[in-house]
Order: sequence, then C-alpha cells, then structure tokens
Amino acid sequence: MATIKRKPILVAVDGSESATRALATAIELAQSLETEVVAAYVIPTPGAFEYGDAMTLPVELDLSWRTGMKEAFEEEWCKPLRDSGLKYRLIVEDGRPASVIAGLAESVDAQMVVVGRRGRGGIAELLLGSVSHELALQSKRPLLLVSNPKAV
Repeated sequence: MATIKRKPILVAVDGSESATRALATAIELAQSLETEVVAAYVIPTPGAFEYGDAMTLPVELDLSWRTGMKEAFEEEWCKPLRDSGLKYRLIVEDGRPASVIAGLAESVDAQMVVVGRRGRGGIAELLLGSVSHELALQSKRPLLLVSNPKAV
C-alpha cells in the first residue's frame, strides 16, 4: 500500500512570545498529523523613513545584524522544532511579512499556516498594522491564529 504524502505546516517565527506559542502549536499539529514543519522568518524591508539619515544604514541591511538574526532563528527560536524529532525546513526571506508568508504557503504547498497573534487590537492594530490580519486577507491556505491567552 502506498504511503500518503502529507502537506507541510508553515509557521511564522520571529522570536516573539506569540511566535513561540505558534511554533509549539505547529509542532503539536505536525506530530498528530505526521507531517513536516516549515518555519519561516521574514526580515521586513526597511521603510523610506529609515533612510532619513544618509549616514545610517537601516539595521535590516547590516550584514552582521542579519547573520545574528539568522543564527537566533536557527539556533534559539527553532530549538523546540529541532528537539521535536520532526522533519523540518527553515526559511529566511526578505519582504513584507504577510505577503512573503502567503507566497511561501503556496510555494511549499502548505496544508495550513500557523502564526502568532499579539492581540493588540483596536487603535494599536490600526496604527501599527497586523501581520496576522493582513495574512488572513491574503492567504489562500487555511490560517490558524494562535492568540495570547493574556490578551483574550
């Protein structure tokens, strides 16, 4: 009898408390579904306001900062994934987080996207934006938002 290949679960990881909860949820789901996890970290493209001082390089373009962030992603933030024994892939890309995550979900043929929700809500979300909200509008894949129990 042929083995059924299950589609991976894509999870957004950025070192935050909400992303840590999302990763734990993705690991639990992947274990129960016997599938792979694809963990993604998106380095946001610097906005025009970050170029205000021509003498200062936006941190996202600093090679040593990028190297440190990639190491933190692989060694610290994704340690629970490594420890889980699951098959996994790690991806670091640049761009607008929601757009990159939605695109990655398509390219890896994810059965589901898991992201943490900081739970700002209200005016803060309107002013600062929300990756999870934007992703809910863009993603063609099922989306699981993992909320902060303190914010609910």
